[in-house]
Amino acid sequence: MTTLISFVIVLGILIFIHELGHFVVAKMCGVGVEKFSLGFGPKLVGIKRGETEYRISILPLGGYVKMVGEAPGEEVSEEDRKRSFTHKPVSKRAAIVAAGPLMNLVLAAILMPLIFMIGIQVPAYLDKPAEIGYVAPDEAAAKAGLKKGDVIKAVNGKETRNWEEVLGALALNPGKPLQVEYSENSTVKTTTITPQTSEQTGAGVGGMFPPMEPVIGDVTGGYPAKEAGIKAGDVIVSVDGKEITHWAELESIIHKSGTKKAFVVKRDGQTLTFEITPKHNKDANVYLVGISRKEEQVLKQFGFVESIKKGAETSIDMTGKLFVVMKGLVMGQYSLKTLGGPIMIAQVAGKAAESGIADLLSLMAFLSLQLGIINLFPIPVLDGGHILFFGIEGIKGKPLSEKFMAVAQQIGIALLIALMLLVTYNDLFRIFG
Repeated sequence: MTTLISFVIVLGILIFIHELGHFVVAKMCGVGVEKFSLGFGPKLVGIKRGETEYRISILPLGGYVKMVGEAPGEEVSEEDRKRSFTHKPVSKRAAIVAAGPLMNLVLAAILMPLIFMIGIQVPAYLDKPAEIGYVAPDEAAAKAGLKKGDVIKAVNGKETRNWEEVLGALALNPGKPLQVEYSENSTVKTTTITPQTSEQTGAGVGGMFPPMEPVIGDVTGGYPAKEAGIKAGDVIVSVDGKEITHWAELESIIHKSGTKKAFVVKRDGQTLTFEITPKHNKDANVYLVGISRKEEQVLKQFGFVESIKKGAETSIDMTGKLFVVMKGLVMGQYSLKTLGGPIMIAQVAGKAAESGIADLLSLMAFLSLQLGIINLFPIPVLDGGHILFFGIEGIKGKPLSEKFMAVAQQIGIALLIALMLLVTYNDLFRIFG
C-alpha cells in the first residue's frame, strides 16, 4: 500500500506542476483553457470553475491542458479567435508549451536545497576515502592489479575524494579503459581498469568493494537461514572453514552451490554453528540462504547557503549524467536494460517513502529534473518537438502543413508507445527474471 500511495503522490505532483506551467502561462497569454486534467481517458471526478473543467482521469500516467483552438485545423468562432491558442503569435505559443517542462526544472531546483537542509541518509562508506576492502577474483579490479588496502585517488585524471565518486565513474563507463591513480602503502601508482557491464543494470562495475563487515542486517522468511535459526545482528565468522572478513566473499561461496554448508557466527559473545543448505532461486539462477547485509547509515545536514550550493552542484551533476546516459544509449554503449518505467518508479517511490521524507523528495527532484529535460528534446509529441515546429514556423513566416504535423505526431506517438513497451518489459523482467 505504501508503494502505491507513494507512486500516486510523486507522479501526481510531477504531473500537476508540469500542467500548471502550461495552464498559468496560457491564461497570462489570454488563451482560453477548457480542461485541466490529471490523467488521461474517462473522467473519475471533476468540477467546473468558469470556463475550465478541472478533472482527475482514470489513467494516471500523464495529464493535459485542453486549450481553445489548440488542435491544428480546429474550427473556432469569430468570438473565440482572440482566445484561440492557434491564433496567438508564435512567441506566445512557444512560451505556453515551454512552461510545462520549465516548471519541472524549477521544482527540482527548489527541492534540491531543501533536501540537503532536511538531511540525507547515505551509506557511511560512500563519504569515506575509497580504500578497497575486497577485490573479487578474475574481475576488472583484480585484472588491473588492484588489491585490498589500496586507496583510489583519481580516475582518468579527475580526483576522487570518496567511494561515491569512484563508483559513479565506473558506472558511467562500462567497457571503457579508465586510468586509475591509487596509493599502495603510501606509494602512488597508476593502472588501467576496464569496468565490466552489469547484466542487471547495464552500468559499469569494477569488482572492488569498500570495507564491509559480514554483519547480517535482515533474514528473509521462507529461506534456509531463517529456518536454521540465523538472526539479524549475527556476525559471520566462517563458512565451511573459510574465514569471512568481507560481505562480498559470501557470494562466491553461497551463490554457486546448493550443498550443505557450516556457518559459524558470533552472537552476543557466543560462537554458534548452523548447518544451512542454500536454496536455488530459478529467477536469478543462483543459490541463496536469505540474508542481507547490515548497512551503516549516516545523516548529513547542511546550512542554508551550503544547501543551495550543494543543490545546484547536484542538479548540474545529475543533468550531465543524464546526457551521458542518453548518448550511451544512442551509441549502443549502454544496455536498454538501464531504462525503467512506471513499475520501477513505483517500487523506488515505495522504498523512498519508507526511508524518510528526504529520500522521497530526492526521488521527486530527480524525476522532475529528468521530466523537464527530456520533455524539451526536439521529438514530436514532446513539448520540445512543438517548440521546434514553432521555431520553423517563425523562420518560414507561416505554419507547417497540417499533413506534415499529423505525420510527425503519428511518428512521435509510435516512438512513445515503443518506449513504454520497452520500459514495461524491463520492469517485468526485473521482477520475474
